[in-house]
Amino acid sequence: MGRDLFWCFFVVAVALLPKPTIAGRLELKNEITGVPRVRKAKLAVRCWSNEDDLGWDMLKPKESRIWTFTTMNMWPFQKTEFRCQFRSGFGTTNDDVMTVFSVKDGFRKECGVGGNECFWVAKKDGFYLRRITKDEDGRKKFVDILKSKWVWKW
Repeated sequence: MGRDLFWCFFVVAVALLPKPTIAGRLELKNEITGVPRVRKAKLAVRCWSNEDDLGWDMLKPKESRIWTFTTMNMWPFQKTEFRCQFRSGFGTTNDDVMTVFSVKDGFRKECGVGGNECFWVAKKDGFYLRRITKDEDGRKKFVDILKSKWVWKW
Protein backbone atom coordinates (compact mmCIF):
# COMPACT_ATOMS: atom_id res chain seq x y z
CA MET A 1 0.00 0.00 0.00
CA GLY A 2 2.79 2.44 0.96
CA ARG A 3 4.67 1.71 -2.25
CA ASP A 4 1.55 2.31 -4.38
CA LEU A 5 0.95 5.61 -2.59
CA PHE A 6 4.56 6.65 -3.30
CA TRP A 7 4.19 5.95 -7.04
CA CYS A 8 0.87 7.78 -7.17
CA PHE A 9 2.49 10.80 -5.49
CA PHE A 10 5.47 10.58 -7.88
CA VAL A 11 3.24 10.53 -11.00
CA VAL A 12 1.24 13.54 -9.76
CA ALA A 13 4.43 15.46 -8.91
CA VAL A 14 5.90 14.83 -12.38
CA ALA A 15 2.65 15.96 -14.02
CA LEU A 16 2.80 19.26 -12.12
CA LEU A 17 6.45 20.01 -12.91
CA PRO A 18 7.07 23.08 -15.05
CA LYS A 19 6.77 22.55 -18.77
CA PRO A 20 10.04 23.07 -20.59
CA THR A 21 10.75 26.66 -21.39
CA ILE A 22 10.71 27.67 -25.03
CA ALA A 23 12.08 30.55 -27.00
CA GLY A 24 9.61 33.29 -27.80
CA ARG A 25 9.99 35.91 -30.50
CA LEU A 26 8.19 39.23 -30.81
CA GLU A 27 8.57 41.52 -33.80
CA LEU A 28 7.04 44.97 -34.23
CA LYS A 29 7.14 46.58 -37.69
CA ASN A 30 6.34 50.08 -38.84
CA GLU A 31 4.78 49.86 -42.29
CA ILE A 32 3.11 53.27 -42.21
CA THR A 33 3.66 54.59 -45.73
CA GLY A 34 2.22 57.16 -48.09
CA VAL A 35 2.40 59.96 -45.52
CA PRO A 36 3.90 63.28 -46.65
CA ARG A 37 5.71 63.97 -43.35
CA VAL A 38 8.04 61.37 -41.92
CA ARG A 39 7.28 62.65 -38.42
CA LYS A 40 3.65 61.60 -38.78
CA ALA A 41 4.71 58.13 -39.97
CA LYS A 42 6.93 57.40 -36.94
CA LEU A 43 5.74 54.88 -34.39
CA ALA A 44 6.46 55.28 -30.68
CA VAL A 45 6.49 51.96 -28.81
CA ARG A 46 6.79 51.06 -25.14
CA CYS A 47 6.78 47.36 -24.20
CA TRP A 48 7.18 45.48 -20.93
CA SER A 49 6.69 42.04 -19.39
CA ASN A 50 6.34 40.87 -15.82
CA GLU A 51 10.14 40.91 -15.51
CA ASP A 52 11.42 43.50 -18.00
CA ASP A 53 10.56 47.03 -19.06
CA LEU A 54 11.91 47.57 -22.57
CA GLY A 55 11.23 51.32 -22.41
CA TRP A 56 10.12 53.68 -25.16
CA ASP A 57 11.50 53.34 -28.66
CA MET A 58 10.85 55.17 -31.93
CA LEU A 59 10.46 53.26 -35.19
CA LYS A 60 10.75 55.10 -38.46
CA PRO A 61 8.85 53.79 -41.51
CA LYS A 62 10.14 50.37 -42.67
CA GLU A 63 11.97 49.80 -39.36
CA SER A 64 11.28 46.93 -36.99
CA ARG A 65 12.30 45.77 -33.53
CA ILE A 66 12.77 42.14 -32.60
CA TRP A 67 12.93 40.69 -29.10
CA THR A 68 13.69 37.06 -28.30
CA PHE A 69 13.16 35.67 -24.84
CA THR A 70 12.59 32.50 -22.87
CA THR A 71 8.97 31.92 -21.97
CA MET A 72 7.72 30.68 -18.60
CA ASN A 73 4.95 28.14 -19.03
CA MET A 74 4.56 26.59 -15.57
CA TRP A 75 1.08 25.43 -14.74
CA PRO A 76 -0.87 27.12 -13.24
CA PHE A 77 1.31 30.23 -13.55
CA GLN A 78 1.62 30.76 -17.29
CA LYS A 79 3.11 34.17 -16.93
CA THR A 80 5.29 35.29 -19.84
CA GLU A 81 3.36 38.13 -21.34
CA PHE A 82 4.44 41.26 -23.17
CA ARG A 83 2.23 44.32 -23.28
CA CYS A 84 2.83 47.47 -25.31
CA GLN A 85 1.60 51.00 -25.84
CA PHE A 86 1.69 52.52 -29.31
CA ARG A 87 1.58 56.13 -30.50
CA SER A 88 1.65 57.35 -34.08
CA GLY A 89 0.77 60.48 -36.01
CA PHE A 90 -2.67 58.90 -36.42
CA GLY A 91 -3.32 58.47 -32.68
CA THR A 92 -3.11 55.50 -30.33
CA THR A 93 -4.50 51.98 -30.46
CA ASN A 94 -8.10 51.67 -29.29
CA ASP A 95 -6.96 49.76 -26.19
CA ASP A 96 -4.30 51.92 -24.56
CA VAL A 97 -2.30 48.80 -23.61
CA MET A 98 -2.24 45.80 -25.93
CA THR A 99 -1.03 42.29 -25.13
CA VAL A 100 1.34 41.42 -27.97
CA PHE A 101 2.67 38.09 -26.68
CA SER A 102 1.35 35.66 -24.10
CA VAL A 103 2.12 32.01 -23.34
CA LYS A 104 -1.56 31.29 -22.89
CA ASP A 105 -2.38 28.69 -25.55
CA GLY A 106 -5.35 30.51 -27.07
CA PHE A 107 -3.30 33.66 -27.58
CA ARG A 108 -0.32 31.87 -29.09
CA LYS A 109 -2.58 30.05 -31.53
CA GLU A 110 -3.74 33.48 -32.73
CA CYS A 111 -0.17 34.26 -33.79
CA GLY A 112 -0.21 31.30 -36.13
CA VAL A 113 1.83 28.24 -36.99
CA GLY A 114 4.16 27.33 -34.14
CA GLY A 115 2.74 30.01 -31.85
CA ASN A 116 6.14 31.08 -30.52
CA GLU A 117 6.48 34.06 -32.86
CA CYS A 118 4.17 37.06 -32.89
CA PHE A 119 4.42 39.75 -35.56
CA TRP A 120 2.64 43.08 -35.16
CA VAL A 121 2.48 45.66 -37.92
CA ALA A 122 1.56 49.34 -37.80
CA LYS A 123 -0.08 50.65 -40.96
CA LYS A 124 -1.75 53.92 -41.84
CA ASP A 125 -5.23 52.62 -41.02
CA GLY A 126 -4.44 50.69 -37.82
CA PHE A 127 -2.48 48.08 -35.95
CA TYR A 128 -2.38 44.50 -37.25
CA LEU A 129 -1.46 41.02 -36.05
CA ARG A 130 0.46 39.31 -38.87
CA ARG A 131 -0.76 35.73 -38.60
CA ILE A 132 1.60 32.99 -39.80
CA THR A 133 0.00 30.27 -41.91
CA LYS A 134 1.28 27.69 -44.37
CA ASP A 135 0.26 27.25 -47.99
CA GLU A 136 -0.42 23.91 -49.70
CA ASP A 137 3.33 23.39 -50.25
CA GLY A 138 4.14 23.96 -46.56
CA ARG A 139 5.72 27.39 -47.09
CA LYS A 140 5.08 30.18 -44.58
CA LYS A 141 2.46 32.69 -45.59
CA PHE A 142 1.34 35.81 -43.71
CA VAL A 143 -2.16 37.20 -43.27
CA ASP A 144 -2.66 40.64 -41.64
CA ILE A 145 -5.60 40.88 -39.23
CA LEU A 146 -6.69 44.35 -38.09
CA LYS A 147 -6.68 44.41 -34.27
CA SER A 148 -7.11 48.14 -33.63
CA LYS A 149 -7.78 51.24 -35.66
CA TRP A 150 -5.93 54.36 -34.64
CA VAL A 151 -8.02 56.61 -32.39
CA TRP A 152 -7.53 60.04 -30.88
CA LYS A 153 -7.74 60.14 -27.10
CA TRP A 154 -7.53 63.51 -25.40
